[in-house]
Amino acid sequence: MQAGWDSDCMDVRPVFRGLAEAGIAGKDIAEILCVAPSTVSKWRRGTLCPPDASLQFMTLVLADRIGSRERTLDAMVDAPLAWRLGRESEMSAMRQALRQQEAANRALPAAAIRDGALLYRAWLAKMSPMQPWRRSERAA
Repeated sequence: MQAGWDSDCMDVRPVFRGLAEAGIAGKDIAEILCVAPSTVSKWRRGTLCPPDASLQFMTLVLADRIGSRERTLDAMVDAPLAWRLGRESEMSAMRQALRQQEAANRALPAAAIRDGALLYRAWLAKMSPMQPWRRSERAA
């Protein structure tokens, strides 16, 4: 365990690793969840536990970004092999982080999973296609 990691908190590092790999910064997470960037920083460091619903929400956002990138890669059949292999390596790291976080999320209360899913649906409904980290590939 990291120094300063709150042992009462669920390990949320996989979701943060995956989101970082997906190019979603802490300030973006803070904006999505309407919290201060310093709050997200504390979640990442383990000095503050994120709400369970927020954890489920972030996991769903990570799954969404993986799906979006997979669709983009599938559509780029003429891309150079070296470029595709690099993207596949990134995707592998994101998938691993997602699997780890999903396994940890199984301990979340049903209400938190439901509330996280509701947050995710509301986020999908209000996203702007002008923000590239927010599902701009949805039409693909």
